[in-house]
Amino acid sequence: MMQHPGSDRREFFRINDSVVIEYKPVEKTHVGEVAKRISQSSESDGDSERAQLRTMQNVFSHLLDQISQHDREIARALRLLDDKVNLIAQRIERHNNPINPDKLTDVNLSGGGVALLVATPIKPRDYVELFMQLKPSASTIHTLATVIGCDKIEQAPAETPYLLRMAFTHMDEMDRNVLIRHTLKRQAERLREGELTGAMTLIES
Repeated sequence: MMQHPGSDRREFFRINDSVVIEYKPVEKTHVGEVAKRISQSSESDGDSERAQLRTMQNVFSHLLDQISQHDREIARALRLLDDKVNLIAQRIERHNNPINPDKLTDVNLSGGGVALLVATPIKPRDYVELFMQLKPSASTIHTLATVIGCDKIEQAPAETPYLLRMAFTHMDEMDRNVLIRHTLKRQAERLREGELTGAMTLIES
C-alpha cells in the first residue's frame, strides 16, 4: 500500500538527523517502474523472518490507531508488544545491515520529505530514488521523491554547496510507519535535551 505526503500530520515533525543516504535521479519515463518496485519490495523480501516482522508491525499499527480511541489500556498493551517486535526487528537489521559511521550524512528529515546538502544541483520537479538507513535501528527506507528545490547556499561547504529539498511521493506503508516513529522518537529526545531544529528546513509544496 502506498502513502503520500499529507495523509498524516505526524509526517511533518521535522528533525535534524544523521543517516546513511544514497540517491539517484530517475528519468520521468522510469518513474512508474521505480514506484512499482518500491510497492513490491516488502512482498519480495527473501528474509522470511523480516517479512513476518513487517507484517506483524503493519497489523499492530492499524490496531493501535483503531483501539486507542476506545480503550487506552488495551492500546497500551499492544504498544508494549509493538515495542518488543521493534526491538527484535532492529536487532536483525543491525546484524544484517550494520551502519557505517563514515557514510553518515546530516539531513533535515520528516515523514514527508528530506533536505540535505549536495555537490550537484537537481532540477525542481525531477524525481529521485532514495535509500536511507536510520540510526541506531539500522532500518532501511526505500522511497521515490520529487525535488521541491535545489538552491545554492553561500554558507554551505564548498564541496556540497546546494541544499536539495525533496518530498516523498511513493513509499511502502511499513517504511512510512518506521520513518514516522523514528522522527517522533528523535524529536522527543531533542525536546528533552532542549534542542531546537536548525535552519536547514524542508519546505513542503
